[in-house]
Amino acid sequence: MKHHNPQSGFSLIDMIMGLSIIALAIVGIQYAQRNYIELTSQVETSLRAVSLGNSVMNTIRMHAYDEGTASPWSSTIGPDAGESTITDYDDIDDYAAAAWDFSNDGYSGFNVISQVFYVQVPSNWLDSLGTRTNYKRIIVTVNHSALNTPVVFTSIMAGVDR
Repeated sequence: MKHHNPQSGFSLIDMIMGLSIIALAIVGIQYAQRNYIELTSQVETSLRAVSLGNSVMNTIRMHAYDEGTASPWSSTIGPDAGESTITDYDDIDDYAAAAWDFSNDGYSGFNVISQVFYVQVPSNWLDSLGTRTNYKRIIVTVNHSALNTPVVFTSIMAGVDR
């Protein structure tokens, strides 16, 4: 009489279950990797937006408070006659409603807008007064399609008679 020895090893069902588990693990790893890459891209875009906005704010702040050297300051906000491009601007309020193009500087896809207006610091420094004061508020807004919300910088500059 022959005795049938059971062979050790995996059955077909064991192999199918094992491969199924491995396939699910691979799909999960790919999904996690895709999320990681998207998050990394968003973080990189956010850091570039902060760097760009800080650079623009510093560029504006390095200019004189006003065209004039003493109060009363200019009654109109915006570029003066003969100042047609950002490279011509020589005081802070010239940058009111300026749109910046950085596509040639490695910042393609970024949209930067600056605003400047007079404010009254003791009472309400958030709203434009439209009248001359010794304070100007600068707002720099940086946007990109990969950002959920724009990056906004704001600064108050005080005018001092020179």
